[in-house]
Amino acid sequence: MAGRLGDILVNQGHLDESQLDEILSKGGGGRLGERLLTSGLVNTAQLGSALSEQFDVEYRTLTPQTIKPQIIQLIPESFSRKNLVVPLEVAQERLTLAMECPDDIETISEVEMMTGYSIEPVVSMASDVTAAIDFGFDDRLVARQTVVDLQLADLREKSDELVDDAAIAEEDESAPVVRLVQAILTGAINAGTSDIHLEPHNPEMRVRYRIDGELQQVMTIPNHIEDAMVARIKIMADMDTTENRRPQDGKLSVTENGKRVGFRVSSVPTIDGEKVVMRLLDEGGNVFAMDTIGFSDSDRQRVDTMLEKPHGMIVVTGPTGSGKSTTMYAMLRQLNSVARNIVTVEDPVEYRLDGINQVQSNSEYGIGFANALKFIMRQDPDVIMVGEIRDHETATTSIQAALTGHLLISTLHTNDAVGSITRLNDLGIDSFKIGGALLGSMAQRLVRGICPNCRVPDEPSPSLIEKTFGRVGLPVTAPMFRGAGCDRCLGTGYHGRLPIHEVMVITPRMTEAIENGLPHTKLREVALEEGMHDLVHSGLQLVLDGRTTLEEVYYKTSS
Repeated sequence: MAGRLGDILVNQGHLDESQLDEILSKGGGGRLGERLLTSGLVNTAQLGSALSEQFDVEYRTLTPQTIKPQIIQLIPESFSRKNLVVPLEVAQERLTLAMECPDDIETISEVEMMTGYSIEPVVSMASDVTAAIDFGFDDRLVARQTVVDLQLADLREKSDELVDDAAIAEEDESAPVVRLVQAILTGAINAGTSDIHLEPHNPEMRVRYRIDGELQQVMTIPNHIEDAMVARIKIMADMDTTENRRPQDGKLSVTENGKRVGFRVSSVPTIDGEKVVMRLLDEGGNVFAMDTIGFSDSDRQRVDTMLEKPHGMIVVTGPTGSGKSTTMYAMLRQLNSVARNIVTVEDPVEYRLDGINQVQSNSEYGIGFANALKFIMRQDPDVIMVGEIRDHETATTSIQAALTGHLLISTLHTNDAVGSITRLNDLGIDSFKIGGALLGSMAQRLVRGICPNCRVPDEPSPSLIEKTFGRVGLPVTAPMFRGAGCDRCLGTGYHGRLPIHEVMVITPRMTEAIENGLPHTKLREVALEEGMHDLVHSGLQLVLDGRTTLEEVYYKTSS
């Protein structure tokens, strides 16, 4: 077939014999058409004309505008990739099928059996077919196309029907609003999203995903269907669809790729309508292992030393969304055994841990953190986890638990590990009690990792190097990198997030400094002298490993 294609190009005057002989003599594998394009000997139009003559079918150039997700997904993605075929359109019971080899009768027969349509084959470049499959099975495209379907359906005429609770609850999976919500949820899961934001703004609702800590807009939704969509989410989350003037919380779950994923749902009324935020909760796959938290070897040893103590307090600090809960769950999992009674009080309980007694905080029923702690103390606990120390009463009860033979783990909102000491002071805890109860504190942040698909060398400015490497006295011993931006990372240059830590152990010298009431700056100096590596140092190690950028580390640690 390769010889025929070459002969056709020669006969059509697009190639001469010597050029054909030269490209064939070079070998190197790969399809002749692709090699001719790469070498610049022919262009796409010329190659398309030759392919059309070779197979006696129409040649199609595939673009995003030609791809319809509801059509391309008539056949499984795996089959499309294996056989390099893409369904394009259906007309009069005939399915137009783009193929690299449109004379493959066996594949055509299989597609006919799968779809029930007769097949009209057209020929396309293999690279075009592969790109079309990548594009067509992108969940964000599916969601956008669902919006288009809803607009075309002229839902304005059916607005009353769409927001009827019973109708929405009973709609099957093919109903437009149901498909839209499902596409948004599954798209978020597959994009590695932590939160979904649905924000009403006239004349349309904005949908944003928080990916790697940054909000990114993925679509807009016509405002005439936003009520129906919010109602569908509320029904799934067991929330009151008739109440749109007060904030509500709920929870829903879906199965994607064989894994159960939960969403914590929050709705808040705004002047333009209800804003909904959904936090993803991995219910089936998160093992919370200490090995996955990202501690350096030295920091892991410090944490393990604290966890081996029979009593005392361990504090995890950091801003919202920095992974504090994940770290605490990993510590609890390491401590979990039949010989220990572990009890938690959380608001809310986001993940269920086998073998651990988890209590949901509920102030309406008198189960706030402080009250719950008092009840838990009567339950003969060995290890206690408090979701957050927010006030004087919770801080006092937590310190008392740590001083009376219990290992207590909790969180505080502070900028660094040493800040946990001054924060406890601010909550009215005596320095002598802090020095006696506190085993250690760790601060953490999440920095974005460089996208491996578009990683290129980076040359940060001398001033930025001085503000980071110079600040901690660390030499630049390896080249640095950044992401140039590509389709896989949505042009950001980043993909995934990596933790950075600073772990402070309360040594005898630190205890003395705390009890002497030294200020934050002096306490930090002592902690560093006692072996603590700060957040900047931890982040710079990732920079030297080529895993994140210097700019990202500076941005996340400059507070």
